Amino acid sequence: MMATLAAPAGAPAQFRASTLAWRRLRRILVAIVLIAGAGGLGLYLIPGGFFLNADGLVLRQPISVSSPYDARIKEILVRPGDSVAKGQTIAIVESPSISRSLADLSAQRARISTRLSELEARQKVIAQLLPIAEESANHARAYLDELTKAGAKGLTVSRSLQEISAAHLAASERVISLKAEKESLGSQLTSNKLALDETNGAFAHLQQIYQDGVIRAPIAGYVGSTVASAGEVLSPGKDQIAQIFAGKSFVLAFMPESYLFDVELGESVSVKARGKTVTGTVQKILPVTDSLPPEFQLPSKARNRGQVVRISLPETTQFAVAEKVRVTGCFLNDCNAGLASMVRSLFGRSSGLAKNDLSQTRTTEHASERASD
Repeated sequence: MMATLAAPAGAPAQFRASTLAWRRLRRILVAIVLIAGAGGLGLYLIPGGFFLNADGLVLRQPISVSSPYDARIKEILVRPGDSVAKGQTIAIVESPSISRSLADLSAQRARISTRLSELEARQKVIAQLLPIAEESANHARAYLDELTKAGAKGLTVSRSLQEISAAHLAASERVISLKAEKESLGSQLTSNKLALDETNGAFAHLQQIYQDGVIRAPIAGYVGSTVASAGEVLSPGKDQIAQIFAGKSFVLAFMPESYLFDVELGESVSVKARGKTVTGTVQKILPVTDSLPPEFQLPSKARNRGQVVRISLPETTQFAVAEKVRVTGCFLNDCNAGLASMVRSLFGRSSGLAKNDLSQTRTTEHASERASD
């Protein structure tokens, strides 16, 4: 009789335990739905206000490779995405204007060198003629003095005296002319030597810039997606041959104006793109705002702006340059745990609580059955 009464008494207890567990689970589910609804309403009213959700671009330090002079591209030796070393040849160009300038400088060097040779030769001639002219002038002066003394005694004719005076004058004039020319040659040699040095410097500098039309990479890195074509005419300061991205990858993120919290230096954030997620670190908060790039703008909304934040990436990151990424906050300091994992964890905890309540109820029932037996 006791055995027949135990079974009916046990059935309502199990039902009560199950009802209690499901009632708790239902309350948890209702709370989750209410919280999700409130969060969805908050996100709708204030998008990005409570959770960090920013757009960004993966970048590296861009280095522009261009021609410093008018030129035409003769040959391109790199392709988009190539890895280049510092000093590697990027392209070969030809510039008629630089070639003409080099030819003009070379002709000017030749003219100055020829003029210097003539001046130096004339300087040597004067160096040899001046002592002879001085000696001739001294002889003429001495002979003129003797004739003057003899003329005072009436021993010479006036014609001879005039001829010697003219000869002395010519000899003195020759000496003075040679001395003046000697001084002039010295200054001419100095100025021509300075002009030759300047011309040589300009010629060497222009040759160093031109380098026979070889354009080299100024730094090691990766060639960008835009590379000029052979035959293209380049203008200095306007057209670039290629762009090299050097250094470590980083993210420039545009923080939404509706975000209600502050971003701190050293804060960990989640960077997502193409199914890959990495943990980045806020490296610098720039004191400037900028408009989001066109690819982030929605045509139906006003043009958005945001404060620019620089985020460093791990060394092993394989994001492409200029790739669009999504920057989000980390939940509970775990950047790999998203909202779905949090919900699964919460459901796991609730089901675990229900199972514990059911097991405790069954234990109580078994204890009461033993006591009644």
